[in-house]
Amino acid sequence: MAAVIKRFGSVVGPLVACGLLVAACDSGSGDKAPAASGSAPASATAEQPLPGAAAGPDVAKLQERWWTWAAGQPRATNPVADTTGARCATGQPGDVWFVAGTFGGEVTRSCTVPAGRPIAGPLLNMHTDDPAQCQEFVAAADGEVVLDGKPADVKKLGPETVTLQGVAGNPVTGDAAPVTEQACGLWFSLAPLSPGAHKLTISGVTGSFKLNVTYNLTVG
Repeated sequence: MAAVIKRFGSVVGPLVACGLLVAACDSGSGDKAPAASGSAPASATAEQPLPGAAAGPDVAKLQERWWTWAAGQPRATNPVADTTGARCATGQPGDVWFVAGTFGGEVTRSCTVPAGRPIAGPLLNMHTDDPAQCQEFVAAADGEVVLDGKPADVKKLGPETVTLQGVAGNPVTGDAAPVTEQACGLWFSLAPLSPGAHKLTISGVTGSFKLNVTYNLTVG
């Protein structure tokens, strides 16, 4: 595919990028702290930092599976384009519950999550035919994930070769033809949440592109 950058909520990507987040180092690598578009909980201080949210399991082929999920619906029913949470459950796999960013800007979604399901997704992500472009993107991307007032671990992933399969009219690839490219971004996963209400916020920034997503989750 041509390396034409498109920006999609929680996502940014060449010719086809979508709502959310990954590359080759984890939060213990010494990268600078998530910045800018996210806001720290008022109760967090340098003296008494909030404990981190429990990390979830590694999800096999996370980037490839997430991109295929994001490309699996036309724009009218696409979870990345969703502005209310009505499409949260659309196309979800049975072993993980994906979240998405936006095509830019802020949105609040209210969703019901099955109990016992880990949650995963990107803050910012892209796919491209140029690995160097992926590396530059990841180096410039920044953001944070906060669950119930606690910061969550964010990982950089990619470049990684992925093959994604969409449907006609999807906002990621545009058609149903399979696409093999390099994927990268900022990603996270969370352990299954306890039954009840939870608040998850995802924010990201790269250059002039910013997004902020609030998920009001009900687990059960």
